[in-house]
Amino acid sequence: MARHSSNPNHGTAAAALAAAMLLTLLAVSCDLFLPPTGLPEEGPNIRSTPRGTIEHLFRAYEDKRIDLFTELLPKNGTYRFFISPDYSDAYAAMHPTDATITRIEEAEYYYVKPGSYHYWGHESELAKHRRLFNMADAIEFNEYPIIDERDFRYTVSDGFDTTRVEVKITAGELCISFRDTLYCTQKDGQMQVFLLERETDRKTGDKLWVIKDWFDLNTI
Repeated sequence: MARHSSNPNHGTAAAALAAAMLLTLLAVSCDLFLPPTGLPEEGPNIRSTPRGTIEHLFRAYEDKRIDLFTELLPKNGTYRFFISPDYSDAYAAMHPTDATITRIEEAEYYYVKPGSYHYWGHESELAKHRRLFNMADAIEFNEYPIIDERDFRYTVSDGFDTTRVEVKITAGELCISFRDTLYCTQKDGQMQVFLLERETDRKTGDKLWVIKDWFDLNTI
């Protein structure tokens, strides 16, 4: 049987004690989970991993942020976008000064077949994305491409430092709305291949991944 105190101040004292214990518990919890400053610590840069670098690219598109996209390109201006064989010849005919052709040799890439490919470079890519982000009403993924880390192909230097990685992503659907018109990429049969390299960040000194080459391989 429960016992009740006849002292009217007992309930008040018990409540005050319970409140004090709760505050103490909260204070201890904060000390356990927060850094000494009481402010949350900043996590690692998303581009510290190859997968995070591709997810950074997705965010740049959805947020239409050219600054995020620019961070993905090498600072030495060596970036190349290889045009899909589906329309590379037509693009080269319309933009002869923009499309350069090069030969990809056997074993140069794991997922890219040898052959001749048209590509455009760093400045052209930035100009295209500035126009895209400024003109599009919205950019969103109806379905994110598949990133399977088991398919990553790493290149390791003599010093056992990972310097390059080839990343394949498949499927997915990206849609761009512009003046009441919706343009969407195909879901099936498409493949994008990225050659990522590690580059030292000028501000932090961290080694972060950037996109050296990007292949649009819808027909391969």
